[in-house]
Amino acid sequence: MRVAHPSYRSTPPAAGQDRPAGHLLVESIHRLAEETGRGRRHAADNLAAALTLAVTDAVLADQATDVLAAANPAIWLDLDIALRRRDDRNRTVDRSPLPLALVLTACARRGRKREWAVRHPVMRDDLRPLPVLLVRSTDWAEAVRAPALKVLREVLTDGNVPATALASAASVAVRLADRVRGGPALDLVCDALVRAGDDTLDGVRACADPRGRRYAFDVVLRAGRMDHGRLVAAARHEPDSVIRTRCATELAEQAVAQDRPELAEEILDGTSAAGRVQALTALVRLGHTRHASRFLDDVTGMVRLTAQWGLRRAGGDPAELYRRRVENGGATRGLLAGLGDCGARADGALVEPYLRDPRPRVRAEAVRTLRRLGARADVAALLGDPAPVVVRNVVTTLLADGPGVPVERLWALCAAGRPRHVRVAAYRLLARRDAWSRIHAGLRLVSDPDETLRGLAHADLTLWCRADVATAYRRPCPAALREKLVDLTRTAAEALGAESTRLLLWSLRDGTG
Repeated sequence: MRVAHPSYRSTPPAAGQDRPAGHLLVESIHRLAEETGRGRRHAADNLAAALTLAVTDAVLADQATDVLAAANPAIWLDLDIALRRRDDRNRTVDRSPLPLALVLTACARRGRKREWAVRHPVMRDDLRPLPVLLVRSTDWAEAVRAPALKVLREVLTDGNVPATALASAASVAVRLADRVRGGPALDLVCDALVRAGDDTLDGVRACADPRGRRYAFDVVLRAGRMDHGRLVAAARHEPDSVIRTRCATELAEQAVAQDRPELAEEILDGTSAAGRVQALTALVRLGHTRHASRFLDDVTGMVRLTAQWGLRRAGGDPAELYRRRVENGGATRGLLAGLGDCGARADGALVEPYLRDPRPRVRAEAVRTLRRLGARADVAALLGDPAPVVVRNVVTTLLADGPGVPVERLWALCAAGRPRHVRVAAYRLLARRDAWSRIHAGLRLVSDPDETLRGLAHADLTLWCRADVATAYRRPCPAALREKLVDLTRTAAEALGAESTRLLLWSLRDGTG
C-alpha cells in the first residue's frame, strides 16, 4: 500500500497552535462528514469551511484527511460543489503538498489549479485523495480530465489498492456514472475490481455504502469471480435484499444451465422473496416440482403463484389443496391468500370463520381474501377491531362495496374515546358517503384533540374548498342539516382559517348547500 510522504506527516504544529481547539475542529469535521453523508442541508458547506481551517496546520490537515478517507463516499460530490463555492478564500493551499490542500485545490474554480493538483505526485502516492481524483476524471475541462484519468489509471492498475480504497472508489464511481463523462472512470474501477484478489474483493463487498456494495457484487458476478461458497452465503445471508436476490438469480441460472437442481435447492430457504421465486422457478423448469407444495402458503404473492404453477405442472390442483387445508382449521394467512389467488366465490364460506381468528394478521387476510373472491360477508362488524391492519382491510372492502354501514354506527365509531385507527376508519367511510357527510365529519373533527384526526379533517376540508365548492350547487345540502353545518363552521373558524370558513359559509348561505 502506498504511504504518505513523511515530510508532511511529521511537520510540527504551528507556533501557538491550540491542540485542544484543534481536536475539537477534527471532531467537527467528523460530525459534518457524517451529516453530509446523510444529505443534511448546508452540512457540506460547513464541512468545506472546517477543512479550510484545518489545512493551515499539517497535523490537523492529516487527521482531517483520515476522516474524509473513512467517511461515507457519498460526501464527495456535494463536497466538491461546496469547496468550489469557497474557492480562493484560503490562499495557504496554493502549491502545498499536503493531501488535504491538494483536495481543496482539486476543487478550485480555476482549471489550472485543478490540473496542477491532479498532476501532483502525492495523488499517486497517497490513496486518501482518490475520491477527488475520480471526481476530476469527469471534469468538463479536458486539460483537467485527461491527466486525472491518467493518474487514476496508474493508481488502479497498480494491483496493491487495498479494499477500503477500492470500495470508496467504487462508491464514488457509480455515482459519477450518471454524468456525461463518467463512463471512463467507472470502467477503470470495474477493471480494478475484476483484477483484485479474493481477499480484497471480500473487503469491497463488505463496504457500508449500499450503492458501492451493489456495484461491486454486479461486477464480480458478471466476471465470474465469486466461488460457489461465497455465492450461496451471499444469497442466503447478505443483509441487502437486492444483492441477495441478485446472487440467488445467478445460482438459479447456473442450476438450469448446468442441469444441477441442487444449486437451486441450496437457496430455497433463507433468501429474499424474489430469490425464492428464482430458485423455485429453476427447479420447476428442471422438472423438480416436489418443492412447490412447500411454498403454497408463502406470504409473498409471487412465491405462491410460482408454487401454484409448479403444482399444476405436476398435474395437481392448487385450489383443491388450499380448500382442504383451510377447511381443516388453523390456516395461516398465506393459505388464505393462496385460496384468494385461485379460489371461487363459493369458497367464501370456508374463509368466513377466520374473521374471528385470534391472530390479527389472519383476520386481516380473511377480509382481504373474501374481497378478492367476491364473496359477501359481514366484515363491517370488524370496524371496531383492536388491530389497525384488520380495520384498514375492512375499510378497503367497504369502500369498494359502496355505502352500507348505517351512518349512526359510523358516528358512534368516530366519537372521542375510540381508538385512533377506528375513528380514522369511520371518518373515511363518512367522508365517502356524500359531500355533506364529508363536510359534517370534517367540521366535527377539525378541532379534535387528536392531532392525526385534526390534521386529516383540516386537509380534507381545505381540499374540498379548493376543488369542489364550485360544483356543490348540483347536490344542495339538505335543509335539516344546513343550520347545523353553519354553526359548526363558525365554531371551527379559527381552526379552518379565514378562506375556508368564507367558502363554506358562502356555500351554505347561498342556498346551494
